[in-house]
Amino acid sequence: MSITLDDFQRAQENLKRIIHKTPLLHSRPLSEQANNNIYLKLENLQVTGSFKVRGAYNKITNLTDEQKTKGVVTHSAGNHGIGTAYAASLSGVDATVVLPETPNPVKKQKIEEYGATTIDHGKNSSEMFEKVLEYADKGSSIIHPFDDPYTIAGQGTVGLEILDALPYVDVIVVPVSGGGLISGIATAVKLSKPEVKVIGVNAEGAQAMSRSLAVGKPVEVDDINTIADGLMASKPGDLNFKYTQKYVDDLVIVPEEDIAKTVRIMSDDTKVVAEPSGAAALAAVLHGLINEKGKNVVTIVSGGNIDPSFYVDLLSKENK
Repeated sequence: MSITLDDFQRAQENLKRIIHKTPLLHSRPLSEQANNNIYLKLENLQVTGSFKVRGAYNKITNLTDEQKTKGVVTHSAGNHGIGTAYAASLSGVDATVVLPETPNPVKKQKIEEYGATTIDHGKNSSEMFEKVLEYADKGSSIIHPFDDPYTIAGQGTVGLEILDALPYVDVIVVPVSGGGLISGIATAVKLSKPEVKVIGVNAEGAQAMSRSLAVGKPVEVDDINTIADGLMASKPGDLNFKYTQKYVDDLVIVPEEDIAKTVRIMSDDTKVVAEPSGAAALAAVLHGLINEKGKNVVTIVSGGNIDPSFYVDLLSKENK
């Protein structure tokens, strides 16, 4: 199945009464630091605190009535689980979310507040997905966090919103985990305005997409250890890899300490609260990994669901 511009536009129609069209914030201080015109796409202000609700709702709304009666299941480090739980609650669908065996407590609480059942299982996404398959065998529909055309189409609506708000954008920088967000944004943008550059960012401690691109196929990595729990996929999806390989101009790797520093920079300079995964794209720009000057650069702030105690601790360490 090829994903077309019509698919992104249909997803946008499905989502228009469900999600926020999140702000695109220009920052003068960040622009001066980066020698570019820096804009932040604030998906941390999305209805569930991250972009993930876009893909989850678009997938659920495309299920048949019979499929909906049997419930849905997914695996997630947290944000996709929150998005799925919220989307399922709006649709009257039972949802089960498989989380890591040591889940983010803030994200787990939000999932349960939206009425979903949570299961803590597995050290990585592959082990978590094994538990998902058990529920799928009993009839639940899988709401994959990234490797699904409806999920990709939903996430790609972020790109359409950027083009609408900033027609003269030159570069879009996107954090990368399993590839749902970057494959969606890159495909939607390149089909609409192919001259816009799309650059992905892997956290240093989670390089599944980078290593996959290096060998030309999706591969699983074992050494996942990152501050950014939203970027912890151990293997990119097949569809996500295909569209990333086809449409993404470059992918860079940002050090963990630079992500942590950027969480503080965003708090100080823009008053934006971002979780580490939401700071990764800007971190790559501010620390010289994006070779662009004097351009209109949009960085995706993918989420803001951060444990308050962790956030305070992170800021206090960075201020020492």
